Amino acid sequence: MKLSSIQINKLHRIQLEIAIEVKRICEAHEIKYSLVAGTLLGAVRHNGFIPWDDDLDIGMLRDDYFLQTWYSDPNFALPIVKIRKNGTIFRELNSKKTNIHSGVFIDIFPFDNVPNSYLSKLKQNYTTYIFKRLLLIKCNYEVWKKSEITKKVVYKIARGIMKYVTRDRLIKMCEHYMLMYNNYDSDEVVAFGGSYGYWKETIEKSWLELLTDIYFEGVGFKCPQNYLGYLYKFYGDFKTLPPENERCNKHEISELCIGED
Repeated sequence: MKLSSIQINKLHRIQLEIAIEVKRICEAHEIKYSLVAGTLLGAVRHNGFIPWDDDLDIGMLRDDYFLQTWYSDPNFALPIVKIRKNGTIFRELNSKKTNIHSGVFIDIFPFDNVPNSYLSKLKQNYTTYIFKRLLLIKCNYEVWKKSEITKKVVYKIARGIMKYVTRDRLIKMCEHYMLMYNNYDSDEVVAFGGSYGYWKETIEKSWLELLTDIYFEGVGFKCPQNYLGYLYKFYGDFKTLPPENERCNKHEISELCIGED
């Protein structure tokens, strides 16, 4: 489903409304947060949303807050926080068969410590990847594309096996490996729920500790003091716009209902 410019503008208004409330709560309780990923890129390059983007991303160190969303929603399987607006629908293709709250959302990514040893990083990456995929399968997410027949068969078989493993058990195992270094000193942190994978999502911890102000859609938010280093790591030459054929919504949306003015 391709969104019209009117739909995108309405979607952005709701997401900004949610983000302003998150900012208010964080500042009232002295919780550090930062714009991250494409939202930070939009703030620097467009002074707000990337015109064709369809989400809003905020990052926090896990120790700065406590909200366990895969406990609060029994069919949610992602290691991130989604704050959704009641009375709206933003349903993605990969979750269309799940029974989760599907309102318009913004993403909050918890960052956890990574180990200093390369071999320990390999183990953390491998184990968390496996358990995240098993959770998606357990909760009826479709993690394959129509053209990926072999992948679909493998995941269907895995789904049958997952009938004998409880969701709570998978969550506990996943959390064990995600959180296992949070009590150790580390110069790096990772967003396990990020879309770029473990190695690219691993960043300097100081980027989420040393913050500065930036304007996004005319509203002041926090972002890494070294936001240029962050953006170059993720996007390279981020100042150059992508080709027109790549300027599209990244979520495969199957249903959208955001109300009328």
